[in-house]
Amino acid sequence: MTTRALQSRSRTAAVLLVAGGLLVSPGCVSWFHDEEPPAIVDTSPAEWELSRVVGDLTVPVGLEPAKIQAVSMVVGLDNTGSDPPPSPLQESLINEMRIRKIANPNTELASPRTSLVIAEAYIPPGARAGDRVDIRVLTPRDSETTSLVGGWMLEAALSESAVLEGRLRKGETFVRGHGAILTDNVRQGQDDAELLLKRGVILGGGILKKDRPIGLAMGASDVSIQASARVGQAINGRFFSYQNGGGKTGVANPLDDKKIELRVHPKYYENVPRFLRVVRYIPIGDTTEERLQRITNAEAEMLIPETAEAGAMKLEALGKDSLDSLKKGLVSKSPLVRFCAAESLAYLDDPAAIPTLTEAARSQSEFRHRAFLAFGTLDDLSVIDELEGLLHCESVEARYGAFDTLLKKTGKAPIVRGVDMKGRFVFHSIRTNSPPLIHFRMTERSEVVVFGDQIPVRTDAVLLMPKGLTITGTTDGKLKVTRVVAGRENQAFVCEPIVGELIKGIVDAEGDYPEVMKAIYSLKQQGAIDAKVEADSLASNDRVYYLDREEIDDSAEWAADESETEAVEEDTAEADSEEIASSEKSDEKSWWRFW
Repeated sequence: MTTRALQSRSRTAAVLLVAGGLLVSPGCVSWFHDEEPPAIVDTSPAEWELSRVVGDLTVPVGLEPAKIQAVSMVVGLDNTGSDPPPSPLQESLINEMRIRKIANPNTELASPRTSLVIAEAYIPPGARAGDRVDIRVLTPRDSETTSLVGGWMLEAALSESAVLEGRLRKGETFVRGHGAILTDNVRQGQDDAELLLKRGVILGGGILKKDRPIGLAMGASDVSIQASARVGQAINGRFFSYQNGGGKTGVANPLDDKKIELRVHPKYYENVPRFLRVVRYIPIGDTTEERLQRITNAEAEMLIPETAEAGAMKLEALGKDSLDSLKKGLVSKSPLVRFCAAESLAYLDDPAAIPTLTEAARSQSEFRHRAFLAFGTLDDLSVIDELEGLLHCESVEARYGAFDTLLKKTGKAPIVRGVDMKGRFVFHSIRTNSPPLIHFRMTERSEVVVFGDQIPVRTDAVLLMPKGLTITGTTDGKLKVTRVVAGRENQAFVCEPIVGELIKGIVDAEGDYPEVMKAIYSLKQQGAIDAKVEADSLASNDRVYYLDREEIDDSAEWAADESETEAVEEDTAEADSEEIASSEKSDEKSWWRFW
């Protein structure tokens, strides 16, 4: 992979000053006079006016995740909570409880059924108001709480926070959230890990209250109103969206001579790093001839595997004018060239990308993550058919990736429509020709997806779980779900010995998402369920594609070159983010106000 270096070599217009001024004489002037030449103003264009790209003049800023925190209380614990010691956190929580008019806050906090916790969230760059985020929940170091299993965190207002002069100081609220805690022991399958019992996550439990901005900072030697305006004009000429009234609005807003604020274009909501890389390749001030030459150069770069990714994104930055060049990459013998061309075509909403993306999602694990992101940008209806076909793949990653993409594109389509399980999670049943699969989501949302109809559960299984939940077989070949709680009437529900019906029975017995997950995994371990049980089987974004696999000899046959170990990272955006972020100031007061 090649990365364009950020260089800034601009020059200011020079004025040649006359040392002694002009000599004025009423008579003739000798040809051999030694006078200084008159003042001359250099009217040649400044360097930012020449044919360059946005990345030559700017540095992206605001690319690190923003960490926000709050102190809150967890309720509903099975006598595993504790009374927190005096601290700024305790004082802050008691004040919050008083504001909410909770009677006897000290008594509530002292109960073993409650615990003081710290809530954290990391907001990615470019996030939008209304987005849901995961909330991490953990006990303080000095807490005597032994477990958060079964707990529910009360609503918390997360903000940038710090302890100053012995008091917890909070800034503006960016996220509000609450919900059931999925403890890390369940997420990682380690019941005996004490530390994991005291940490967990509320999947999609927070709602972002305002946009998280990103931007571009002008290079030190390129600071000027004119340069900032020209950069903004170039970006808006390539990327714009439509307002509710139908008018166009650009994504770049030059704030002054040093700063340009960026809104992420809708096509790139799921891939902000790629958006920034493409923006950096947008040319400034090209003539028609220069633009044609730029397309020719980028096309040649794309057709070489070693530079295919950069070449394709340079063409992507040029917009629809580059479609013909990108389509030439689709017939390359190199899988990398074909994929990079298809990926850029997808972001330009050209359906010619679909066959190559489908093959990558089905059988090329190195490209799978990016293939599904690209699928999500295409508006062509045939994308739905291809994604539905991928639901029948052998690969768990391909199947669930197709489901996840379909859900984001067409959440109400019958094939992926889910059933709300009393507000605790969403249950999806997918018909498939592939082996049965039960999939749990561990990030963003509480979700169970069952691939396959009528997955049986053996009725000779016996499962005893915390909080009085038991699952047993009946004499007539069904399953019985029972909840026994001291001081309350016992609950019992009988259901068919099928995974989907068992899940509904657990919910009827007041079971939550963590209990459903725990029950299914335990039954799988007992051999009572003959199906794969997986969690978060999304394709990884950090896989490596090795170019030495596709060395092509003169006869156009595949050959392996053992002397080369060149690799192209699948997620180059992450590496670029680290490089870009290193140029930001380390003393920024707020991740949300990075200027």
